[in-house]
Amino acid sequence: MAPLLSVSGLHTTFRTDDGPVGAVDGVSLSVDAGKVLGVVGESGCGKSATSLSIMGLLPRTATVEGSIRLGDRELVGMPDDQLRALRGAEMAMIFQDPMTSLDPVIRVGAQLEEAVRIHRDVPKQEAREMAMKGLASVGIPSPEERLRSYPFEMSGGMRQRVMIAMALINRPRLLIADEPTTALDVTTQAQILDLIRDLRTEVDAAVLLITHDLGVVAEMCDEVAVMYAGRIVERASVDDLFARPQHPYTWGLLTSLPGRHRAGERLHQIPGTPPSLLNPPPGCRFAPRCDFVMDSCRADPAPALSTHDGTAVACHLDAATRAREGARAARDDAP
Repeated sequence: MAPLLSVSGLHTTFRTDDGPVGAVDGVSLSVDAGKVLGVVGESGCGKSATSLSIMGLLPRTATVEGSIRLGDRELVGMPDDQLRALRGAEMAMIFQDPMTSLDPVIRVGAQLEEAVRIHRDVPKQEAREMAMKGLASVGIPSPEERLRSYPFEMSGGMRQRVMIAMALINRPRLLIADEPTTALDVTTQAQILDLIRDLRTEVDAAVLLITHDLGVVAEMCDEVAVMYAGRIVERASVDDLFARPQHPYTWGLLTSLPGRHRAGERLHQIPGTPPSLLNPPPGCRFAPRCDFVMDSCRADPAPALSTHDGTAVACHLDAATRAREGARAARDDAP
């Protein structure tokens, strides 16, 4: 059975005054119905650019090449009116910054009602009731009163919950969640994750979960894709990623986790900074920061993702070294 979402050879390039920026460079991934794929990596690694490419929400300065399929439909090159019909109905996105996604001069209720009526032929009163239930489902108190509020009258966390209610209101088959628990307290985070689980179960939805929180990944995801500088460097089941990580960048992420060190110890950090995507290094893009770098890493691009013990990894290191160092990173990450 074909994946609900299938991305192959995705290249997303932005035209800038300084030259082209390859924000996404050859990304391939897939998500089956009823599954959750986590995408992790540092800020600027291409996670959000990948999600916006899938949704068709990039500015005109961007060029998208490759294939993005939702079921049996190709989204790359699809006319705008057809994409608009899919967005909000069959695929939806929870954005990282709700203030730039909600209209500041339109009441929250009207925005939620519009999200319903643009895709469903229902009376206004039914749409309003769905909007009220949507707010209640994400833990907003006095939802009927809040329907009359403007976004600027709400806290950042409450605006985020409105965005989540809007994304879930039509029960989409594909949900892209870009840092969905940002700015939320721990109790509300758990509630939101439960809502995503419910959507996954009720409509057999596929979920693409973009997050920096490896705890959320461990709790929510079936598979994980690790991104660095526009490329996926490792892809594995969530169990394999934490038990047998294969890429030096993944090792760095795991050993940088807070809470895994004794009180008073300095946190481990990955040295250096990610490369500029205007002029990335010629070899492996992680080579300047890698403790295991070899001459071949600096000269040749990292090999294409190749499968090893159930994990796909792009790395010049031999399998024995990856197994040894991956076991060390997993052991260090143990509580």
